[in-house]
Amino acid sequence: MKYCLTLCLLLSLLSVMAQDYRSAIYHAYVHEEMENWKAIMEQMEQEFSQTSDPVLLYDLVEAEYGYTGWLVSVKRKKEAEELLKSAERHMAQMSDLGLDNARMYSLKGAFYGFQIMLEPARAPKLGRLSMEANEKALKLDPEEPQVWLEKANMDYYRPVIFGGSKKKAVPSYEKAVELFESSSERSRENWVYLNCLAGLGIAYEKTRKYSEAGSVYRKILELEPSFKWVKEELYPKFQEKHPGN
Repeated sequence: MKYCLTLCLLLSLLSVMAQDYRSAIYHAYVHEEMENWKAIMEQMEQEFSQTSDPVLLYDLVEAEYGYTGWLVSVKRKKEAEELLKSAERHMAQMSDLGLDNARMYSLKGAFYGFQIMLEPARAPKLGRLSMEANEKALKLDPEEPQVWLEKANMDYYRPVIFGGSKKKAVPSYEKAVELFESSSERSRENWVYLNCLAGLGIAYEKTRKYSEAGSVYRKILELEPSFKWVKEELYPKFQEKHPGN
């Protein structure tokens, strides 16, 4: 009885700590506090080394996914390459813990996508691996929003010559948003959900669905008025180009 109570208390504590990390990453994303994001990941890794908590490990890989994307976008190649190695190691640990689920494979596909941006010469092979990972994720769980988000990202960012299509990306972004919003846990204070909404808004804009794009940007700011990227960049630029939408 005493053992069970101690175990329950430990699991409860780990759950609270994991939620604290998610909240901290969310606020770092919203306010573009990337040094804080990095520091939080370091704390998460240290915590995982002490607890081996599989939920925390997934959250850490997800945080590495977001931070790697930012490093690639600001052309900090060496740091991005180092973080990709870290994420690869952590995903191997996820496999060892039996976490070969749809969310993991969708992230694996995304990491291959980042590698393509860093090593364009390897695009054919990495692109194939990325698609295979996403297809496996879709088979494992077609109701996982992260799978549809990464499918959308692949269609949006892949060159047309390799089958990319911004128009094809739109329904996948829409599906991802729908699935995120079907769960309060996945849509509340979740940076990936906000990122997905932003991706949908951008895709609408690029495919000339200006009314829909404006609605999505306003929805984002209603959900999170402090979201710096949308508040100070995406929506103001959209309004300048497409007033009245």
